[in-house]
Amino acid sequence: MATLRQKRILALGSGLLCFVYVLLFPKPLDKHRRLPKDVDNNTLSSTELENLLVICRSLPILNTTASRTNEQADPRPSPLKDPLPLPSQSGCFPYLSELYVQPVPEHDCDQPYVTVNQAGRLGNKMCQYASLYLLRHLFGVRVSTLDKMHATLDKFFKSIVMPVRKPSCFVGKVKSISYMDLYDKLYRAEARAWTNTTSSVIIEPLLDTSYHVYDFPEPRDLFLEHRKLIHTLFKFRDEVMKNAVQNINNALKSFNATYHQRDFPIVTVHVRRTDYEGHLKMLYKLTQLGKLYYTNAFEFYKKRLKRPLFLVVSDDPKWCRENLQAKDVLVIASEVPAEDMAAMSLGDHHITSYGTFSFMAALLGNGNITHPLTTNPRYNLVRCVDSPVFHRVPRSDKQEVYKQR
Repeated sequence: MATLRQKRILALGSGLLCFVYVLLFPKPLDKHRRLPKDVDNNTLSSTELENLLVICRSLPILNTTASRTNEQADPRPSPLKDPLPLPSQSGCFPYLSELYVQPVPEHDCDQPYVTVNQAGRLGNKMCQYASLYLLRHLFGVRVSTLDKMHATLDKFFKSIVMPVRKPSCFVGKVKSISYMDLYDKLYRAEARAWTNTTSSVIIEPLLDTSYHVYDFPEPRDLFLEHRKLIHTLFKFRDEVMKNAVQNINNALKSFNATYHQRDFPIVTVHVRRTDYEGHLKMLYKLTQLGKLYYTNAFEFYKKRLKRPLFLVVSDDPKWCRENLQAKDVLVIASEVPAEDMAAMSLGDHHITSYGTFSFMAALLGNGNITHPLTTNPRYNLVRCVDSPVFHRVPRSDKQEVYKQR
């Protein structure tokens, strides 16, 4: 049996070893159990020694190498402190790329959902469909298309995957709302959820009411940020793409080339005229784009590409032949809008006009996009676009050239 003196020596030795341990690994695992600041290993009282032993016995064995590796591999994200400007304040569509919102299951029929206006032509419907899809992609909400929109898009694209609204699972009344107001509501909810967690995954649903978006959303800044994703939403049916390539090949016969066999870049151009003059004047107080805008856009690419060829698709090919056609500018003969859109998307780069058809066709391509430089404050559809592939080109000789990035 150990003597009292031996017990004291053993306790003192254990205490010194424990103290050295604390000095080597000072990071406490429990912020409420810190050592007193005035502990001195040369003047330990028996009470201090016993307290020190209690602390040391409760400390787990540390694997310092593994701990540091884990901290480096899996850092805990900081809570959101300075969110981007709110959509309703900026008029733009920011998103929190650091976060992932767990999608609400499509078959969870008790959860709220969102539908969108299905009016308009092909370009409108594509914008509305993509806008709705992005709500699910970014905020995890349940979404549903309406019958007519699905039927129209399904004719030309083989990748229309969003569910059609069915009474059995999309039930209850819906509130009408603009896309901007709904996006703002979801963005705020996501930002609040992040401030209440240290995880980068948001599990709780962000939507508490079903909504119907009544307007014609086309968040072009958001579309360009998700260009590759939108490519997956709209894959042309084989017959549409086959005819589009054939239309391009017919135009290239005079160059003894085909779309797949050529030694020059193709810049596709969209010119919309027949039904757009009244629309531009009524909504934006704008006039039709004239020859000068397209000439400026041609020059923009000629300065940057070697021997580009410009292929024009239009609802007014007669005007295009009279005003634009040249040795390096050809007009594609087609009467099917979907084939024009597919041909437009096949360009190496793109020249657009104002409409949704023109923008979506270029968006489905991979190259640079030129757009009319417009100072009219009523036309704000591209005000928030800040992309290295998007270039504003003067529509008249009175406008200053936009400084490219």
